[in-house]
Amino acid sequence: MSEKASDQLIKFLSKKGDYYVELAQQHLHDNEPDKAKELLEGAISYYTKAGLKEKIEETRKRITSISK
Repeated sequence: MSEKASDQLIKFLSKKGDYYVELAQQHLHDNEPDKAKELLEGAISYYTKAGLKEKIEETRKRITSISK
């Protein structure tokens, strides 16, 4: 069975967002919070396009915790 194009797009956008979150974690580890926030905002953009509300909320919480 082949996946529908929309399912493939959602999967791609989700993976792209996850990658940005991983990169943000590395930048936090390297003490670069501004770059990490920028990457997390990019991840939210991908998650929004994919309609992944849970991941959006989770990522927003991460941004908020960096801001404190």
